[in-house]
Amino acid sequence: MPLSDLVERVRSGRATICVLGLGRIGLPLGVVLANSGFSVVGVDIDRGRVAKVSEGRAPFKEEGLEAALRKALGSGRFEATADSRGGVARADVVMVTVGTPLAPQLLADYSQLHAALEEVLSEGISMKAIGLRSTLFPGTVDNIVIPYLEGRSGLKAGEDFALAMIPERILEGKAIEELYSLPEIVGGVNDVSNAIFAELFRRINPRKAILHTSPRGAELAKLFTNIYRYVNFALANEFAIWAEMYGEDAHEIIEIANYEYPRGRIPRPGLAGGPCLGKDGLLLDNNTTFSSIVSIAWKLNEAVPQYIVESIRRRVGRLYGRRVAVLGLAFKAGSDDTRLSPSVKLVEILKGHGAEVLVHDPYLADTMALDEVLRDPEIVVVSVNHPGFDRLAERIDESGCGLVYDVWGIFDPADFKRASYMRFGRGK
Repeated sequence: MPLSDLVERVRSGRATICVLGLGRIGLPLGVVLANSGFSVVGVDIDRGRVAKVSEGRAPFKEEGLEAALRKALGSGRFEATADSRGGVARADVVMVTVGTPLAPQLLADYSQLHAALEEVLSEGISMKAIGLRSTLFPGTVDNIVIPYLEGRSGLKAGEDFALAMIPERILEGKAIEELYSLPEIVGGVNDVSNAIFAELFRRINPRKAILHTSPRGAELAKLFTNIYRYVNFALANEFAIWAEMYGEDAHEIIEIANYEYPRGRIPRPGLAGGPCLGKDGLLLDNNTTFSSIVSIAWKLNEAVPQYIVESIRRRVGRLYGRRVAVLGLAFKAGSDDTRLSPSVKLVEILKGHGAEVLVHDPYLADTMALDEVLRDPEIVVVSVNHPGFDRLAERIDESGCGLVYDVWGIFDPADFKRASYMRFGRGK
């Protein structure tokens, strides 16, 4: 079957899809593709995760995922397996969604990507389409993936197999919704590769916008998207520190600066991090020998947890032996994901000062109960703006704590009658 025939096979929904990696990117994608009419095999090396998915249970928090998963399983169009070779062997299209975390030297760790490509090669790639959904350093497709696949197979990209970089840009927690609504950037190695993946995503939504570029352009577009947000968060955090220096409240100032101003979109200051925002900037910046805005933003955002702890220490004195309750451990509101979370870093810094740290996060089963952490704390730090935390002011005030530090400004100072109140960006 020539690659041109695969375009029609995908368009009609007759193609079989293999998704390598059933994490926060791969599982929603596989489920949505199955519910769009494709036969989908989801592969993951974590057998515990495979078992959970096969039972219709989402292994992480994602709005609408469990219902969509059960629908896909019930239709018979989706299955999860740890047998990567069996999944790849049956597939017409392979979507690679494995992680590309940072290595200890702050370089990209492509070990999962190499393992995935090896699995794809083991079953042959002739007349298959390979889509790369993982975050990649610019030039990875051209300089690593294509030579690796062509050199090992003796086949030609774009002629004997299709290849494209299709970066994910979904918001964690809204993955299902945004897979249907967001435009897709398709960086194929040639026209037929572009056509195959355009048809794949149009099966999800026929009105979905498909934007074509080169593989390197697609790699850069993903990095630019996250870096732009990350740098803006860093600027808001710098505003917060300036406001404190001048004895003002950054939250109040940003609110009035943004109010009905068509160019005012200053974000709220707070802890910025997670598995994408900070990491993606380093993927780009570490290939240069000069200091860039990206590296400055990373330094500023990474310093905020230390800045918060030092602010508390200046207020109360030494933290050694003090009982500190921390509310929130995930990297953002409404999430159970702690990867590269600034809140985790904040907790470790507090422990480094010798504090007795008690952590509660309603989205993480392995943290303590709220009643337990609010039993006679000396200090309460609200580090994540989880839904429902804004209703805890009275409960925190009655806990007996002497100080409340509100990272995100979710409370009003007047909410606390007994405890002193501080918040990031408030110098009053």
